[in-house]
Amino acid sequence: MQKVEEFLAKYYLLIILVLAIPAIWALFVPGFYGASDDLHVAWLFQMDSVIKMLKFPPRFVPDLSFGFGYPLFNFVFPLPFYVGEIFHLLSLTFVDSVKAVFLISIPLSMFFMYKLLKNFSSSVLSLAGAAVYAFTPYRSTDIYVRGDIGESLSFVFLPIIILSIVKLSKKEKVGGRWIGILGLSTGALILTHNIIAYMFMPFALLLLIISGRVLKSLWGIALGLIISAFFWVPAISESHLMKYDTVFNFIDHFPTLKQLITPYFGYGASVPGPYDGMSFYMGTVNILLIVGGTIAFFFLRKRFELRLKVLFVWLLSIVVISIFMMNFRSTFVWQTIPLLLYFQFPWRFLTMITFASSIFVVFLEKFKFGKYIGLAIILAAVGLNFSYFRPHDFLGRTDAYYLNRYIPVPVASPEYLKTGEEYLRLSVATLTRPDKNYPLIVANLGTVYNIQYLNRLDSKFEVQSNKDVSIDYNKYLFPGWVVKVNGKKVSINAGKPFGQITFNVPSGVHSIEVAFNETPFRAVFDLVSLLGLAVAVTIIFI
Repeated sequence: MQKVEEFLAKYYLLIILVLAIPAIWALFVPGFYGASDDLHVAWLFQMDSVIKMLKFPPRFVPDLSFGFGYPLFNFVFPLPFYVGEIFHLLSLTFVDSVKAVFLISIPLSMFFMYKLLKNFSSSVLSLAGAAVYAFTPYRSTDIYVRGDIGESLSFVFLPIIILSIVKLSKKEKVGGRWIGILGLSTGALILTHNIIAYMFMPFALLLLIISGRVLKSLWGIALGLIISAFFWVPAISESHLMKYDTVFNFIDHFPTLKQLITPYFGYGASVPGPYDGMSFYMGTVNILLIVGGTIAFFFLRKRFELRLKVLFVWLLSIVVISIFMMNFRSTFVWQTIPLLLYFQFPWRFLTMITFASSIFVVFLEKFKFGKYIGLAIILAAVGLNFSYFRPHDFLGRTDAYYLNRYIPVPVASPEYLKTGEEYLRLSVATLTRPDKNYPLIVANLGTVYNIQYLNRLDSKFEVQSNKDVSIDYNKYLFPGWVVKVNGKKVSINAGKPFGQITFNVPSGVHSIEVAFNETPFRAVFDLVSLLGLAVAVTIIFI
């Protein structure tokens, strides 16, 4: 067994890549499949459009909502789309770029989970935990059923954050680079999926409190908040400009305890009651690890050092709290804690179950045959679950289908008209959603001429009238829009009924410029985030 251990320790990276193949093989089938969140293909197209306008960071996209645009990336996690854009700039299609983000999430999450577990156990058990982390049924649900690009990528950063806290909690002196790594990984998690970050970080804070050496880790977490401030500060401070709407009511999406432990995998939807078509199964190996790890800890607790005892209490707390939060009896908590309603689906706590259950392998280390058990776990994790890692339908759909389905410019397709955009929270000034495409520029009097469309957001034009003119620029009003008349900035208002940009122009001949730019408020936090990123990188490499 010693030779096997040495082999696994030496070639762990290659082994992780091989183990990941059954989970990602279906992603190599051409075209996209029938995932619920296939709109992410269109959102990546919008990200690409704004980046090519040289507007960075992207916030307001041009084509959604019948061309009225939307401040999409002011509120929606941007990092998965930045990563997807890199793949697109490397000549992948939008569909393949989205699939590439899903693809890298599996081996990268395995790699970092392995690195975390190596601090507590052998290479065999570390690889076992990494395999469980990748081959939990919920990971397949995220990729092949829901198509949740942000939640899938977030699994990469969870073990890095905890690894950094573990390193910073050691009594011996460790390099300050772990503060930088903690800052980068915390910032990346917030930018990857803000809901998962809100769910996970209280548990991370709990660990650093009970582990000691709080100050170092707090510096790292603070650095992560600074790095991601360009996103979360405007998202929170400007949320009052949008109507409150969570699309889904959390009360309809509590899984039953039976659903959590019943071996079932489905491709349907989450619906009220116990008749969901989607799987909420925690996983056979995951359940056995939680139970087996707990039994092992209590029988052999005297043989475990303090840090492992702390780890056990922390992991068990995650499991218990997560199961409680997925149960309808926690309704009062959901109604009490601020912003928790935006989780929408209580079963999102399966993310925490997936993470914690994988780490329970470390408590098998003290068993005489623990390493053999590790090999069995690897085989079981892959063997019992690999059949889940494929879509229900290989639809083979390309970019054209999804752009036709979700992008109504220049023409709204029948598919778009059937789909709707209920997932977009309307501005408080919007009385009703647009129902068709409108001309970009509408004047109640006079003549509009010499129109120059600088890009799909900005334009220049001239207006001539004998009387004062009211002009509608049919993009949703949102901070960042600037209108200049003869080079001078003028006030703008929300028009009725769509909340479009409206402004007045006096009689005569005038040159008009309309553009979307960073507000001074956002620009400050853009700079703050850049400085935070520079500090983190400097700490890591110097």
